[in-house]
Amino acid sequence: MTHRRPVGDDERRVERGIVRHRRTRARLVGREAHVRNEDIAETFNRSAAAYEESAPELINLAASELIKRLNLQPDSDLVDLGCGPGAVIAHAAPLLTRGSAVGADLSRVQLELARDRFRRAVLAPRFIQEDAAATGLRDRSASAVSLGFVLPYAERPLLLLKEATRLTRLGGRVAATVIGTPFFGSAGTRLLGHLERRGVVRPDVEMQFDPREAVRLALLSENDERRLDDVTIEEIEREFWWDSFDDWWGMLDAFGFLPTDRERMIEAIAGELREDDRVVDPDGQVRCPVKIWLLSATVCEGDPWL
Repeated sequence: MTHRRPVGDDERRVERGIVRHRRTRARLVGREAHVRNEDIAETFNRSAAAYEESAPELINLAASELIKRLNLQPDSDLVDLGCGPGAVIAHAAPLLTRGSAVGADLSRVQLELARDRFRRAVLAPRFIQEDAAATGLRDRSASAVSLGFVLPYAERPLLLLKEATRLTRLGGRVAATVIGTPFFGSAGTRLLGHLERRGVVRPDVEMQFDPREAVRLALLSENDERRLDDVTIEEIEREFWWDSFDDWWGMLDAFGFLPTDRERMIEAIAGELREDDRVVDPDGQVRCPVKIWLLSATVCEGDPWL
C-alpha cells in the first residue's frame, strides 16, 4: 500500500495531534507532556537484565521480524537506534559476515548487557551511549537502520525517524517496531480500566501510538533532501503467556509500562487484578494476544510524489 506524504495543513495537523494528546495525558497525570529521555534511561537502568528476561519470546519475535525487512547483505553496515541489550543486532549477526553494527542507547546498564552479549562473538558491534534521535554518527554511514521498541518511548518520534533517514544511504532500509503491546487482550483492558478510573488515561509510555500517525510521521521525515519512500506498515499478532501473575506484572514494570511514583495505587491495582479471573487463568497463567506493528521504508532522494 502506497502512502502519500502529508504537506501543509496535514503536516501541522499531525504535529498538533501528538502535542494535544500528550498535553491531555499530562494534565490528567500531573506530569510533563512527554516522558523525558532521562526517565526512560533510568527505567531501563533499573530493569537491567529483567527487561529481556521478562519477555524473551516477544523481544525475539520483534527483532527477527525487523531484520527480515532490512534486506541485509553480508557486507551491510547496520545501525540500531535504541538498541537496549542488543537483541536486534544479535539476530542480524549471522547475516553480517563481512559487515558492521553500531548500537545507540541512553541506558548505561542496557549497553553493558549488550557489550557482554558480544564479548566472545564473531561480530564485534560498537555500542555508544547517545540519544538515539541525535547521535554523533556520520551521515549516510549505514546500509540499514533498525528501531526496536523505541518509538513508543521517544520524546519526539519524528526526530528519531529523521535521524534514521540521515544515517541511511540512498536505497537503504529503515524498519521500526511501532507498537508492541502486552496490554492488549483481556488482562490489558482490565489494567487500563483501573488506571482510567484513577485518573490515569495511559501509562507513561505511549502504548497507544497510532500506527497511522507513525506512517505519516515517516513520510514527514525528510533530512538533507532525502526521505523515506515505499512506507508500509504490517501487523503481527501472537499469543504470549506468563506462568504467573507476578511474572506478567514484573514484565510490565521492566518495560516501564506501569506509572511511576504511584506505588500505593499500583499495589492496590495489582491486588485487584490478581484476583480477577478475566486476567488470571484457572491454572494461574496470564495470557495476552500481543500486536506488533512493523513500519518499514526505503531511503530515497528528492520528492517521490513529483
